[in-house]
Amino acid sequence: MPQRKGIGWKRLDHVSIAVDDAKKWLAFYRKLFGLDGAEHTWFDDKKEGFRGTVLDLPNTDTQLEVMEPNHDGSFLKKFLETRGSGVHHITIEVEDIEATAAYLRDEMGIEPFRGIFSDGSWRQTFIHPRDSGGVLIQLYEKERKGARPQP
Repeated sequence: MPQRKGIGWKRLDHVSIAVDDAKKWLAFYRKLFGLDGAEHTWFDDKKEGFRGTVLDLPNTDTQLEVMEPNHDGSFLKKFLETRGSGVHHITIEVEDIEATAAYLRDEMGIEPFRGIFSDGSWRQTFIHPRDSGGVLIQLYEKERKGARPQP
């Protein structure tokens, strides 16, 4: 068995873009990538304060997430007010979230942001933008076959 290196990267799951109008920017990205008829899934997370869509990208197991705030107290509203529209986070599937967190601490001197937490289908942690050149990085491990991180 090859020795594990780095965070235990498996694949890029999705790139999430924060915008003020998800429908408008979904249309832009569908046209840009030639995906006018592509399937996408809408979601509305009232608890976390955002809604949007996830678009399957062709020839890959990666998705593009386009999200907007759904109320004034949303973390995403604050993000847009301070940073403007743009990449909010990237999400990477890893082999073993515990080993990934240990690697971040022991080898890189980075404390995983918000610890490790679970929703029953996947376990995740984050690397804060201050530790990664300005990009929020979500790292997750599946707990159930076929599970994906919730947008």
